[in-house]
Amino acid sequence: MITIKPLSHHQSNCPHCKTQLKPSNILWQGMFICAKSVCSDCNAEIIEDIKVGHGAYFNYQIDADKSLVFGDEIGKQWLGTLLVKSLRNPQTKNIKIVKEVFKNNDKVIILNCIDYLYGHCLLKLLNADKHLHENREYGLVVIVQKFMRWMVPEGVSEIWTVDIPLRQGHDYFPNFNNFVQEEVKKFQEFHLSKAYSHPDEFDITNFTKVQKHNFNKEEYRVTFIWREDRIWFNSLLHRILNKLHLIHILLPIQNWKIQKLFKKIRYQLPSTTKFTVTGLGRKTKFPNWIEDLRVEQFNEEKEKVTCEIYSESRLVIGVHGSNMLLPSGHAGMTIDLMPKQRWINIIQDVLYQEKNPRLASFRYRYFPVETKPKILANTASSMLLNFSYFNLLMIPNK
Repeated sequence: MITIKPLSHHQSNCPHCKTQLKPSNILWQGMFICAKSVCSDCNAEIIEDIKVGHGAYFNYQIDADKSLVFGDEIGKQWLGTLLVKSLRNPQTKNIKIVKEVFKNNDKVIILNCIDYLYGHCLLKLLNADKHLHENREYGLVVIVQKFMRWMVPEGVSEIWTVDIPLRQGHDYFPNFNNFVQEEVKKFQEFHLSKAYSHPDEFDITNFTKVQKHNFNKEEYRVTFIWREDRIWFNSLLHRILNKLHLIHILLPIQNWKIQKLFKKIRYQLPSTTKFTVTGLGRKTKFPNWIEDLRVEQFNEEKEKVTCEIYSESRLVIGVHGSNMLLPSGHAGMTIDLMPKQRWINIIQDVLYQEKNPRLASFRYRYFPVETKPKILANTASSMLLNFSYFNLLMIPNK
């Protein structure tokens, strides 16, 4: 964690003249938490995101007057550039902020989960588990967007729920800054959670209140996670249609591939096995033997119900993305279909529940999105039929 009151952990140099900066104030931009400084030598006003969230790996300095961005090129487009644009275009709308206080604490850790990507919001929130177990001398204050409120775990001191839509998660709302500036005055001491983008040591059950998969159940599901913006298809035609925003033309093909996959798996499994499609979007139809639980839009109730489906699933299959986080966190096993441009992000969308590396290698598999249904079905069937035997062999030596 990073100490903010007193402000003692943040140290940096002016990007122009390299003079050490002395932050004078904190700016609560929203997704970013920034230190504001004026260089004592060249008088440049520098705004720098503090190293939390993705800023722990790629943090950026902004020359406020010249709108210059300084920092690593890797994340500049989706971090540094977003920060400077947001500061140049503050949102004057007064967003609704709901404060819930469960315990009063003078010393707290603030976990900021605001983001413009759903997966980032969820992954930041998962840091709460470790703080609640390892930093019990501090209260935990969690900042979430409205859609993530239902997953905040029990035991936190306060929840600040901000009504910022996901698509505006990178915007700067001055009234949010004003709200936090007033709230932190009451704390004798406060720190920032580093809000790691890929935390470990968490139990997803503490967040969704849904149990993880029970391998002892005889009946189980195989579930495909449907999405309509990144589909199980890859070719030159796919890339062309994607650029033209006509990807929906290929959805019947995705539907056909899922049916073909399920039929081949069905042939090899017990007759009691259930086959399900969940996810976002309801274009195309499935035959009656496939349970269609897709939705047009998620809300708290629908997400909870869908997590129950994941929990019942011995295996979930889907195309790489944040849509795979909750399924992999609850299901028994996972197959992740990787688009060519996403191999650099492998594993980032899977919530591993297994610490044994051999069992983890069995339970979580990654395939190119070009993989044909027949090959995928053979692998999936092998995973489903042989897990118990493989698990028996992997019992640790005593």
